[in-house]
Amino acid sequence: MATASIALGQLSDLLFKVESSYGAAPSGNYQRAFFYKSSLKETKPLENDPIIGASYQNFRDNAAFAPALSEHGGSLELPLCMNQIGDWLKLALGAPTTSGSTNYTHVFASGGLTLPSYAVEIKPIAGDYRMHTGLAAKSIAFDLADAAGIQRVMLDILGYGEAIAGSTGGGTPVAARTYAPFKATGANVKLDSANVGSLLASKFSYETGLVQDRYIDTSDKFGAAVLLAQAQFSGELTIRYAGSTYDALAAAETEKTLDVEFIVGANNRLVLSCPAILLTRAGVPIEGPGGIQQTIAFKARQTAATAMLTATLKNQVATY
Repeated sequence: MATASIALGQLSDLLFKVESSYGAAPSGNYQRAFFYKSSLKETKPLENDPIIGASYQNFRDNAAFAPALSEHGGSLELPLCMNQIGDWLKLALGAPTTSGSTNYTHVFASGGLTLPSYAVEIKPIAGDYRMHTGLAAKSIAFDLADAAGIQRVMLDILGYGEAIAGSTGGGTPVAARTYAPFKATGANVKLDSANVGSLLASKFSYETGLVQDRYIDTSDKFGAAVLLAQAQFSGELTIRYAGSTYDALAAAETEKTLDVEFIVGANNRLVLSCPAILLTRAGVPIEGPGGIQQTIAFKARQTAATAMLTATLKNQVATY
């Protein structure tokens, strides 16, 4: 007797395409992409209606429910692929400035007044196609450590809605961009162009400032995605403690440049750069007789000449 057949994440598909109109799934052929995890979903709770004076069987049980509001969004956990990451940087930072031929340089910069929205179709099983529209980036994050496997990227997303269909809306999908992953260990983190020594782990997060507006003359869904708050780029460095160098920099409020390098080769790399960051004082927690480590937080700012965050991607992709 054969084993039972169950739904497997390995058989899922993810397709995406840039929207021309917020919340409306575009037609045509979508782009296929690789991913590790997705929590994208639309939810709509049941709302009680505690009306007084109506006639019911008793005075204790729930009565009819009131209209509820939809919520939509979630996260995507993605591989840091030197070819596919450009599509997700575009969602978080906007379209890049591209130069070169054969070997291309794509420069993404923070601070844009608008960001694109994507439609993403996910197929959990055959015959079940879930089209997520109006997807806009709330944040993109990198969590670095000396670990096995492939470096992953977390994308936090807000969206308009989810439509469930029995057939694909992604046309004839374009093949995924060539998979060129970066291993989970091997990134360089630099302050003023010098490697941070004895670095155990680091986290970096760019928040777009995205919120969603609801308008009283529309449906139960969101009316628009807007960049209401200022963007933020922040993170932390966890080091093996060897002296007060970083506390002294924090106390003096000494600004540093920051570069995070994911380098495969001269023409295959991603570099995240900040022109000015400030460290925060961290103290020296001693948690027992073992080794001492220190976690130092930082925040970035723009300068008169340079955006707060620049992502420079080099690969053989002509356009994003």
